[in-house]
Amino acid sequence: MKSKYQVAVIGATGMAGQQFMEALINHPWFEIFSIHGHSSVGSKFGNSIRGFTNFEYSEDIKQMKVQDTKDLDLKAIDIVFSAIPSSQAKKIEGEIAKEVPVISTASAYRYEEDVPIYLPIVNGEHYKMLDVQKRNREWNGFVLPGPNCTTVGLSISLYPIYQKYGIESVHMTSMQAISGAGYPGVAAYDIVANVIPHIKGEEEKVVKETKKILGTVEETRFIPAQFTIDCKCNRVPSINGHMESVFVQTKREFESIQEIKEVFKNFKGQTSNLDLPNAPKVPIQIFEDPYRPQPRIDLSERKNTKQGMRTFIGGIASTNFPNGFKYTVLSHNTQLGAGRGGVLSAEYLIAKDYI
Repeated sequence: MKSKYQVAVIGATGMAGQQFMEALINHPWFEIFSIHGHSSVGSKFGNSIRGFTNFEYSEDIKQMKVQDTKDLDLKAIDIVFSAIPSSQAKKIEGEIAKEVPVISTASAYRYEEDVPIYLPIVNGEHYKMLDVQKRNREWNGFVLPGPNCTTVGLSISLYPIYQKYGIESVHMTSMQAISGAGYPGVAAYDIVANVIPHIKGEEEKVVKETKKILGTVEETRFIPAQFTIDCKCNRVPSINGHMESVFVQTKREFESIQEIKEVFKNFKGQTSNLDLPNAPKVPIQIFEDPYRPQPRIDLSERKNTKQGMRTFIGGIASTNFPNGFKYTVLSHNTQLGAGRGGVLSAEYLIAKDYI
C-alpha cells in the first residue's frame, strides 16, 4: 500500500461529487490531486458548490481550481472518482479506464456483462470480475460503478437472509428522499405536501441490480440470484434517506422472528476486519421500537461520518405467507448510496491489493 494515493474527482461540484469530496478530505489513504467539472470549469471550488450539506471545507480546498475533464493528468493519478451524469459517463469513464481505475456513481456501465455493481459490504469478492473486464476491453484500469441508491439498503438487508435461508420472493415498496433525484431534483410544486407514485426507470433498476449484486461469479460471467423480486418506487418529501417496506419469503424455514433478528444482528459484512476508514463496524442496526427507523432521527448525526454508512432495520414481523416476514429498511442515499460508498469501494480494493 502506498502512503498516499493521488486521486481526482470528476463532477466534483454536484451533489454526489461533493459527497466524494467530503469523504476524501483528510482521508488517511487518499490525497485530492485535482477536481474536474463541466459548467464550473475555471472557477474555484468554493465558488462553484451549492449548499447540499453543512460540511465546512477548508480554505485550501475552496481555492482549488475546477479543471476540464480532458485536462486529467492520468500519469499522476492513481484513482478517478466519477460523479458525472450517466449520459456522459459511458464515453468519459471508458476513456479514463484505459489507463486508470474509475470508481463511479453513474449507471452507464452497471449492466454490462463484465462489470460488477459493487457494494463491498455484501459482494466484495466480485472485484475479481475486473480482470475479465480489463482483458475484454484491453484496459489498464477499469470502471467500477456502485448501485442505484434505492438498491443499496435492500441488497444489504437481504444478503444475510439469502445466505442463511435462501429467498423465494421479495416485494418492496420504497419511500425515496428528494435528494435521490439529484440537483435541482423534484420541483417544489410537485413534492411539497405530496407523494409522487412513480420514479421513471427506478423499479427496473432495483430488480436487475439486486439480483446481480446478490448473485455469484463463475469464471467469466455473473450468475444472478435466483429469486422473484418486484417493487413499487415512490418519491416522498424527506430530504435524505431511502426507506423501504420489504416482504420476504424464504426457501428454508426459520423457527421464529427472533431468529431473523439475530441473523441481522450478527451480520458483519465482507468489509469487516479490514480496518477500512469508511466501513461501519455494525453494518446493520436493528430497532425494537416499531416507530424506527426514521430519516430525520437516524440519519441526522452529521459529525459521525459512519452513521450514513449503516443500514437501519425495524418493524421485523411475521406475515401470513409461508416462510414469510416483513421489515422496514432505511439507508442514506447520498452517503452509503453514492460518494462515500464509492470511497469505501476503493478502500476495499486497496486492502485486497487490487489497486
